[in-house]
Amino acid sequence: MNTSRTTTEQKASTPRTSRALARERTLDRIVELGNAQLAECGAAELSVREIARGLGMVSSAIYRYVSCREELLTLLIVDAYGDLADTVDEELEQAGRDPRTRFLALARAMAAWAIAHPERWTLLYGTPVSDYDAPAEATNADGTRVMATVLAIAADAAEPAGGRPVVQVTPEVQSLLETHLAEFAVQADAVVALRAVTAWSSLVGVISAHVFGQLGADAVAVGEQILDSQVEMLADLVIGS
Repeated sequence: MNTSRTTTEQKASTPRTSRALARERTLDRIVELGNAQLAECGAAELSVREIARGLGMVSSAIYRYVSCREELLTLLIVDAYGDLADTVDEELEQAGRDPRTRFLALARAMAAWAIAHPERWTLLYGTPVSDYDAPAEATNADGTRVMATVLAIAADAAEPAGGRPVVQVTPEVQSLLETHLAEFAVQADAVVALRAVTAWSSLVGVISAHVFGQLGADAVAVGEQILDSQVEMLADLVIGS
């Protein structure tokens, strides 16, 4: 589990008191209970009071840790993004350096995580929770880790365009893509970034279609075969073949 409440650098440089360690353990337990509740009844039914009962606390005591349902949702979203990104990173450690192989490993790790944790995938990429907006300052760091990796893979695969058709990118889109490339410290041109973003958004879509059964009952029996074929096509897009 990865709640990402503090960075590794902060943990290393700041000695933690016994009170801080106890608080961290309690927050970890809150996330654990929250994920269990999420799996049982979905995001719409999350209850801070129920988590207080699971901790053996009076309901007023838990608000020292989680002030409201929205804060609980944010903790669970950060935890899910971090766990997904860690799963992808672990898979990529064994994938070698070939960009296509790395993208396939990334995509299959994402799909396996989504299938194993459909309720957490839904929290990240399903229907937005009513009356809740995830705070970017809390969720962006872990929420963009896999996207940054896709950008890096696309950049590693990039070659001169040669005879390939040149995609027309408006100045506004180019500016946006260049901003994100700079943010993630990836050296690539806007067209490479656009391929990566397109592959990323398509990957989320095809995994969601599989997890949510959107291709219909007849496709369920061969769902993973369809997903594998779609991922292969997206790998072609990422590497520009």
